[in-house]
Amino acid sequence: MSESAPAPRQLDDALKDAVRHTYTQLQANTPGFKLRRAQSQMIAAVSRALGNSGGVAVVEAPTGVGKSLGYLTAGVPIALASKKTLVISTGTVALQGQLFERDIPNFLKATGIEATVALAKGRTRYLCTRNAAEVQGEGSQDGLFGDEPALFDRPIAPVEIDVAARLAEAWLGGSWDGDLDNAPEAITPNLRSAITTPASGCAGRRCAYAANCPVLRARTKVREAQIVVTNHALLLSALSLGDVDAGQPLLAPPSDMLLVLDEGHHIGNVAIDQGAASLALDAMGRRSNRLQVLINAAYRAVDKDTIGNLHPNEAIELAARVSKLLKAFRDQVAMGWQPSDETLEPQWRAPEGRLPEAWMPAVHELAEDTRALFNWFHAATSLVAKGKDGADAAREKLQRNLGMASEMVQAMHELWSVWKREDADGAPPMARWITQDRDGDFILHGSPISAAQVLRKLMWDSVDSVVMTSATLTGGGGFQALAIDNGIPDDAEMIALSSPFDLENQAELIVPPFPVPPDDRQRHPIEVANYLEKELDWDKGSMVLFTSRWKMEKVASLLPSRRRERVLVQGETAKQKMIDEHLRRTAAGEGSVLFGLNSFGEGLDLPGEACTTVVITQVPFAVPTDPQTATLGEWLERRGHNAFNLIAIPHALRTLTQFAGRLIRTSEDHGRVIILDSRLLTRRYGQRIIDALPPFKRVIG
Repeated sequence: MSESAPAPRQLDDALKDAVRHTYTQLQANTPGFKLRRAQSQMIAAVSRALGNSGGVAVVEAPTGVGKSLGYLTAGVPIALASKKTLVISTGTVALQGQLFERDIPNFLKATGIEATVALAKGRTRYLCTRNAAEVQGEGSQDGLFGDEPALFDRPIAPVEIDVAARLAEAWLGGSWDGDLDNAPEAITPNLRSAITTPASGCAGRRCAYAANCPVLRARTKVREAQIVVTNHALLLSALSLGDVDAGQPLLAPPSDMLLVLDEGHHIGNVAIDQGAASLALDAMGRRSNRLQVLINAAYRAVDKDTIGNLHPNEAIELAARVSKLLKAFRDQVAMGWQPSDETLEPQWRAPEGRLPEAWMPAVHELAEDTRALFNWFHAATSLVAKGKDGADAAREKLQRNLGMASEMVQAMHELWSVWKREDADGAPPMARWITQDRDGDFILHGSPISAAQVLRKLMWDSVDSVVMTSATLTGGGGFQALAIDNGIPDDAEMIALSSPFDLENQAELIVPPFPVPPDDRQRHPIEVANYLEKELDWDKGSMVLFTSRWKMEKVASLLPSRRRERVLVQGETAKQKMIDEHLRRTAAGEGSVLFGLNSFGEGLDLPGEACTTVVITQVPFAVPTDPQTATLGEWLERRGHNAFNLIAIPHALRTLTQFAGRLIRTSEDHGRVIILDSRLLTRRYGQRIIDALPPFKRVIG
């Protein structure tokens, strides 16, 4: 007799009392706590969503509301009482660290609640002790396949070998937790790939180094935790994998998950990336040709006549055929598209995602053959993994290389599947395009253009209850665009909270009559530099935000030397080092100016004198040549909609609001936001954007 499904949860009086008690304790035990009506409204909305099975709330909470305390106050007692896992997912590593290291411990201390907390990151964020040992020479880097090196091995420089040794020593000595984001040494991309292992190449608890594995130790903590802090990419990966990675749960099962999406405005782009695929034709052709070495080694290791119903010669022939087809398709693309040598980033895009009919026979054949090849590697990896336990280094390395090859072939199959798939009538198509890298290789791409379908399948239809929150969700036009983009259920509660600050008296929004528009590539940087020289308060802390690295560096180069020495330009040194230096200067009463791109316009907390002016050099519209945006725009326009109004303006408003949010961080802050974009004064959309920005005092024209 099958068990009946548990009764749906409801926000009853006991849960309401637990939330109220938690909030009372938080107020009583947090120094300087200020009651904020908006925070109370947020706690109520989060309670209604997380307290009921299937609940969904979307909460726009401006700077100062205290959104993390808002969702913790409701989410933690409800999760503990319901025996569910509270999963908090963020859009940035910075917020993930802040929640885990500061906000949640402070909350638990103030409320007296006891709960276990864990940080969940992808496995390639952690040191692989096996790989680190191999880099140092404890394991052989060659010899497994005769004279052939392992499939993805690259030469490691002596200085990188020394770094790997010091990292392993720090981990084994207990002075470091193995998290590469907090590594005590600088790590090159080449070394990082050598000392980490993706899921496909991991032997799990069968690995000889399992007892000292940072990933397994971190995953055990996550599996046992009542509160898990993760990021959007890992969250969606866990949900798409059915929450299992190498036999171990990544996060809580969706039905046991109370989910908070902080920085929720990022989830759509992450979902689109999750459904995207790409393939480098030349590189994959060469790698496919080398697979016969692994195929032979697998048959020798398992001592079987067939793997995945294929004899050795059949499997080798399949890999050779894939390599041959890839090279032939490369020739076919070259016949139809010849990029100009003068184009910096050559790109061809299929109009509305429709590929040329002449390509489709090859696309279908590659989709079928890569599926068959992936099935073979999956079967081979499983058979090798079932072999001898213990420290069989050769077999372990074979399993890893089979796993990585399986991942490579799966990536190939995903691209051809996306290119082969027929787009459903009435639904947004997939974007399909080709780029060419510096070496002349053609990179094939396929991607969803809307996150709605991905999120509906992975999240809204499976997770117990969800709260999405951010300082910027509405984009100035209500929640309609957000709801459509992200497939948010129709019955979701959506609220936009008011700022607790007196923004009209604390800040000014200035849009001067700037002499040239941003698309004047030559003159705009000159005029920006002239404006900064004359109008910026160089004795205080300021931030200048750009949409392109070229323009940022150009403006910096045009400043007089006495000004330039006070400017810290993103990319010249590590981000945190820049911010620390800026804070040091402003705390000492010195002037300091941060020049940054989009990543500096979000999440930075620079209160008081650290930021009294934010200059936005131009409205950050989505790049119209972006393949996903262009394909979506075509699809909308064909249906009689204005793509600019539906895509570009909401995107720009969300980004501008984030940028403006760098200014007023406390009730004591004062300053100004200046936008050096004359289009706000001359184009019809300008007033719409100005009206939708935070209610600072306006100084327009």
